[in-house]
Amino acid sequence: MKIISMLLVFAVTALAQNPPRMYRMYHVDVPADSAAEFYAVQRDTAAVYKNNKAPMPRMAWTNITGEPTFHYLVPLASLDKLDDRTWLSQQGTEAARQARTARLRKATGVMRTEILTAQEELTWSPNPQAPPDKFLVVTSYSVKPGKVAEFTALLKESNEVWKKLGKVRNIFVNRVSFGGDGYEFGVAAGYDSLADVPTMAAFRTAMGNDYNAYVQKMGAAIHSLRREIVRYRPEFSYIPSN
Repeated sequence: MKIISMLLVFAVTALAQNPPRMYRMYHVDVPADSAAEFYAVQRDTAAVYKNNKAPMPRMAWTNITGEPTFHYLVPLASLDKLDDRTWLSQQGTEAARQARTARLRKATGVMRTEILTAQEELTWSPNPQAPPDKFLVVTSYSVKPGKVAEFTALLKESNEVWKKLGKVRNIFVNRVSFGGDGYEFGVAAGYDSLADVPTMAAFRTAMGNDYNAYVQKMGAAIHSLRREIVRYRPEFSYIPSN
């Protein structure tokens, strides 16, 4: 019992020293009749980050394969900061904040928020200081309860295949901690151009004789998957210089 207690103390201490990276991810539907105003506000918001030298990044993407949607991500220090005001809500005068909020409210469609936790053991980023990937292929998985271990093993297998195809720059894996059912995972594979994105036919060829077994196992581990391609929008984003 003493040995187990010591191990538990060590694990908790290690977690406190190396907490998982967490993010707030916002998904916004952009109505066609207010898109110009919506993006004008987003450009103004990015300027607030830049002009005030924000200590954290703001990353923005737009969907290019489905309905007009806008996605942006900002870091979350920890779950105990979840109810704290965001950095942006503390910048500028009250009148300026209220005006920006009013404009955004009128121009925005349906919005949902998720809290993401980075799955470091599944993430592959050989050059983390490099500029953001221009395009991301984002695959969202709904995993069956009790099948997370099987799913992550399959994800490791498929990620190795994407890497062998040679064009992917990064593979980021996150789990939805809040805003979902706790069994949702997102895999974002980054590319320099749309021409670099491999087809599923190429993936199947690269996996070879293991492909059919992989598909069968993945089908048994997940309820569904959804895939989309998003484009990084530097004009609505901000990355600290240091």
